[in-house]
Amino acid sequence: MSTSIVHIFNDDKFIDPSIKLFEEVIPNQSVYYIIKQKGDALHYVKSTNVKRVDLAIHQDKKELLDYINSNLNHVVFFHALDNDKQDLVREIFPTIKKVWFIWGYDLYENWSLLKKDIYQSQTKLLIQIKSNFKDKFLNSSFAFLLFQNINLVKNINIRAFKILNNTFNTKFYQSVQLIDFVVPVVPTEFPLVKKINSKVKYAPFTYGCIEDLLGNKIDKNVKNQPNILLGNSADPSNNHVEVFLELSKLDLKDRIVYVPLSYGGNDAYKKQVLNAGRELLGANFQPLIDFMPLEKYNEILLSCGTLIFNHNRQQGVGNIIISGYLGASLFLNEKSPVYQYYKSIGIKVFSISQVSKLIATPLNDYDININKTKLNKLYSKAAVHEKINTLLSLVNE
Repeated sequence: MSTSIVHIFNDDKFIDPSIKLFEEVIPNQSVYYIIKQKGDALHYVKSTNVKRVDLAIHQDKKELLDYINSNLNHVVFFHALDNDKQDLVREIFPTIKKVWFIWGYDLYENWSLLKKDIYQSQTKLLIQIKSNFKDKFLNSSFAFLLFQNINLVKNINIRAFKILNNTFNTKFYQSVQLIDFVVPVVPTEFPLVKKINSKVKYAPFTYGCIEDLLGNKIDKNVKNQPNILLGNSADPSNNHVEVFLELSKLDLKDRIVYVPLSYGGNDAYKKQVLNAGRELLGANFQPLIDFMPLEKYNEILLSCGTLIFNHNRQQGVGNIIISGYLGASLFLNEKSPVYQYYKSIGIKVFSISQVSKLIATPLNDYDININKTKLNKLYSKAAVHEKINTLLSLVNE
């Protein structure tokens, strides 16, 4: 291994599992930098391998960039491409390879052509988003062509020019142009990035593996378990209210509808979700407000024979993997790249539109075994180790 890997990430629950995996496959060949303000405690990352860097402090940022640029054999792994990391991408030498691990929000909320499709009608009302000229214009097939031909842009409406400029002439867009490899959560996301940077290459990785995610619960199953897991966070991209409305039409009896709201989103939206959940689902509604250890969260998952994720974008895949492996019925939005990918490889997933018909019907043993086998092939420890080796081979070419 001639290449030295520099990981750059934020304080998040996915980081410790990924450090563990990289150290299992290539021990002592990675350097891990966590972006964190001086004096702030780490909430999720417990690994002793991490080095803290406060990018708001000029000297901290300079030392990080000097270290990266000091060795042209460095490869930089950006875990999510948020604002801070976009700055770093543009200041690292062009000859140093850069790898973007997509998390979801960093793609869909930074790229105007995708952001407009994240929210559904009721959720748009809650967060006060209106469909307007910008959405319609950017959805037109000639918008990108116009930007690529700047002489044409000069002759079009000034408002359209501003929209194009704010879509393509942005720090995010410029940063993605400098990325060499992209690691999507599911392969069906890759074509979306290719629309931004046609030269970018695909590489595989998965945060965590089934054995680590489930621990001693790996032999359990959730067949005939009554409860429902709805969404994965307080982010409006969960489109909570649309599902609440559908579930409110059903006789849920004493089923608990667990709704994780411990991270993401903002207090205003969270309050609206809490009010809507209580009003529409009553005693069946059980929000999860506080972050809980994985083991305790898994206990809740083990009581849920149904998972409903109404994201139009890729999100919450870790939950989907665990629940699917345990035998839950998976209801996903048809627009989601996750739904499209799992459908394409023969995993049994249902559309959100089928909730009213199938919520009371568990998967049969044949479909449970199919899902378990396919998910194990994709996300077992051996499979994830193999993905890391493939990733490293690609960036070393």
